Amino acid sequence: MLALACLHRRALLGAAAGAAGVIVFVAVAAAGLSINTRYAFLTASILCVFCGAGAFGWVKLPLGDPRRRPWALAGAALVAALLISAPSQLRAADRELDKLSSQQHIQDDLVSLVKSGAVNLRCGPVGVPSHAPIPLLSLYLSASPRHIIDAQTEQILRGVYVDPASREVEATYVLDPHDPHVPVGVPPGFRAVAANHSWLIFRRCA
Repeated sequence: MLALACLHRRALLGAAAGAAGVIVFVAVAAAGLSINTRYAFLTASILCVFCGAGAFGWVKLPLGDPRRRPWALAGAALVAALLISAPSQLRAADRELDKLSSQQHIQDDLVSLVKSGAVNLRCGPVGVPSHAPIPLLSLYLSASPRHIIDAQTEQILRGVYVDPASREVEATYVLDPHDPHVPVGVPPGFRAVAANHSWLIFRRCA
């Protein structure tokens, strides 16, 4: 707020980019697509820039400006608060990076099954155990999300079903602790056709 109030022209572009990031994030949620914390990275990066402006933006004010000293004191308090919270923030960031690395590996395994042809739309839609894989599959299958069925909300009778290969994949990628969860399993009549470290693929064409 200080940067916007005192350095209006310098801060306006960053504020506009941050607002655009929030609008995109809300639009993704409103479209019913999966929400992931990485989608907020742009907005978070811009907030970091404004945090730096809050701490040191006072140096851009002319000498003798009456707002310079109060802003410098507020900036010093902000820096002190950041230093105090740094250890806990580093631990949280380390945990988040480990989680993102695991999720990326799981996604890579799913993409490899699409590229190999094991996951396709030839027999019908693709069923998944939750909404989490829908955007990725829609992208790599070049298909509308309507062709990807969330087994928690709709029954799949034929096509391909994608099932997590382990509890770790289920907990790390498939399930969101904030979402209601209905236990689902492989639909009747589907037979195993492919697998890798993260996913089991089942198919029923008749």
